[in-house]
Amino acid sequence: MSIPGKPQSGASVGQNSLPPRWSFIVLVRRLLRHVPAAIVITLISVSYAVSYGAMIFGSGGNLLLQAGLPLLFVTTFVVLLMMALSSSLPFMVGGADSNSVGVLSLMVAGIFGSMNHAGSSPQETVATVLMAIALSSVLAGVLLTVLGGLRRGSLVLFMPFPVIGGFLAGSGYLLWTGAFTILTGHAFDLEQPIAGVHLAWQVILPAAIVAVGMLGLPGRKFDHPLVLPFTLVLACLAFFAALAMSGLSIADARAAGWMFEPLSLTGFQVPMTLSWHLVHWDILAYHYSEFLALVAVTTLTILLNATGVGLATRREVDFNHELRSAGVANIVTGMLGGVVGSQSLSRTLLNYRFGSRNRIAAVLAALFCLLCALFFVPLIGYLPKPVLGGLLLGLGSTLLNEWLFKARRRLARGDYLLIVLILAVIAWYGFVTGVALGVVVACVLFVVDYGRVSCVKMEFTGAGLHSKLERPLEASALLKQFGERVFGMRLQGFLFFGSANQMVSRVREQLQLPREYIIIDFRHVQGLDASTSQSFVKLAQVCEQYKTTLILTGVDERIRLPIARATFEGEAPKEFTDLDAALEWVEDRMLADSGADQSSHDLRASLADHFDARELASLFARMETVDLEAGTLLFKQGEIGDSMYFIEEGQVSISLTLEGGAKMRLRSFGNATIVGEMALYSGQKRTADVVTDCHTRAHKLSMARLRQLEREDAATALQLHSYVVKVMASRLAATNEAYRLAY
Repeated sequence: MSIPGKPQSGASVGQNSLPPRWSFIVLVRRLLRHVPAAIVITLISVSYAVSYGAMIFGSGGNLLLQAGLPLLFVTTFVVLLMMALSSSLPFMVGGADSNSVGVLSLMVAGIFGSMNHAGSSPQETVATVLMAIALSSVLAGVLLTVLGGLRRGSLVLFMPFPVIGGFLAGSGYLLWTGAFTILTGHAFDLEQPIAGVHLAWQVILPAAIVAVGMLGLPGRKFDHPLVLPFTLVLACLAFFAALAMSGLSIADARAAGWMFEPLSLTGFQVPMTLSWHLVHWDILAYHYSEFLALVAVTTLTILLNATGVGLATRREVDFNHELRSAGVANIVTGMLGGVVGSQSLSRTLLNYRFGSRNRIAAVLAALFCLLCALFFVPLIGYLPKPVLGGLLLGLGSTLLNEWLFKARRRLARGDYLLIVLILAVIAWYGFVTGVALGVVVACVLFVVDYGRVSCVKMEFTGAGLHSKLERPLEASALLKQFGERVFGMRLQGFLFFGSANQMVSRVREQLQLPREYIIIDFRHVQGLDASTSQSFVKLAQVCEQYKTTLILTGVDERIRLPIARATFEGEAPKEFTDLDAALEWVEDRMLADSGADQSSHDLRASLADHFDARELASLFARMETVDLEAGTLLFKQGEIGDSMYFIEEGQVSISLTLEGGAKMRLRSFGNATIVGEMALYSGQKRTADVVTDCHTRAHKLSMARLRQLEREDAATALQLHSYVVKVMASRLAATNEAYRLAY
């Protein structure tokens, strides 16, 4: 039963309960709130479309500009709309980017020059250029989609930074040469840069206005997104004012080459409607490097712009999602003949500052851009060419200033000189040669620099680093005495021929001293280059020459292949699973070869050096003899320490229980050693488990018997305390030395 005047149970209250007319009004109000941002984005996007279109196609004459300029409007509409709908950030704005446009303008200029050199007809030139634009967009879109799908977007960040800087500096230089050609009507020549150059003031004035708007004044830079549209309008007004002052008409300006012919969308062609037989596929194949450069620059631009947006808005950006979003958008725009597009940093931040937190403003801007393309393209015929020259000049100067002047203060000398080298090679020999040389030089410098980094994480001798097997004090003293016969290195990183030769040279230096064992530990090595095989052969030969035993430890399956490929003419190196096992084997060999009295491994004989016969008898009279099978838990972690054991025969190990139940061995105790004394003397809980490794005979001294010994035989108790202190001091010294070597 319903109650009059109140909503039914479960009915929604709020906007969904409004009448349809009020819901429509609310929707209109929401749309109107985003109209100002959409209008500003539209103005900026259209300005960029016109400017970038003139930059890319302006050098090819009116016919190429007529055919190519509409493609920028296609890109603006498609990329803006699709990124607005698919980006991981709802306020993201997309479109053509200056970095990609710079590469495209170079590619188009190169193809146009090749076509002219081949004597091709204007129709063939237009068809070839338009196909290049479409293919580059589709190719970039496919690769971006694949990179994002495989979640490998971060791989492109491994490109050497100086190569990127040199490429962008070279692009700035080439943009300068393009501006020179547009402003003077002559191709730039390094040998005669100003031959036949004459610039009218009507050309210099608008170009200077645009350049100042982009570059700023000394100590003053104009960073607001609206500066560029305002500068373009001001430059155009200045140009027409200069014409009026000179008494020149628009027809005169077009005859002088200062303006374009009237344009319309009638020249727009999608790739499927092109006459494919007019396309010079061989010339497209010849310029393949520009296609690859465009993909690389676009990918980097997307990642860098997305990073900038994330930092500025404090939003989490999914880079792989952004690559997929841009990839699909570029595939679609490429199928329609458009140029490459990407996420825009400046326009996205502008949209964000307008308060946009959803996709409405960007979608509205895309629709407004479509209307501008349909009804206002003829106005582009009134764009002065000097304005285009100023755009190229400003963009080129920005790149050169960033990577030729500012980079000098923030980069190392070697990196900066590489940028200058790439720039010089691009200027004299071309774009492809400069970038290729830069990559080669960067790789060589990286190898040289990495080769200088020591591959040795730690060096040690047997005197400082011992195995985890605890031995009697006498045996430990002997091992310390003979320890200099053992030299070892713990390697790190990735080994190749340079760092492997460091290892061989270091071993050769050490063999000038009396070394009997060389231990090389590979536990911290991430990989080995195939070229290291010969280094291991040299290492074995050097050790054989000095009659030294070579031992390799920690060699897992990831790095075994280069070692297995080495052909050892003499005795092959010995291998152990870890460094501790190798040290224990070496210590056993040195003790056996030393001719030392093996009675030191007998408990009573070892203790006889510290107790006289009466004291020894008194001590053993108060201890309980126990026989333990392998695997017997002697101490449990967390128990109160109320006893210690003297090991007569066998071996026990301290193990620590890790998360998941796994055990890690910390130390082992063999014949004539003691265990458990630390917790007994401190009264604290056991910090680890102690388990017998084999059948073990031991003598247990409990806390109660120790107190009895102190009461009844103070002299023996004092000797016992002195002996335990010596053992603990020896262990502490060994531990400190091991940590010193490790760190």
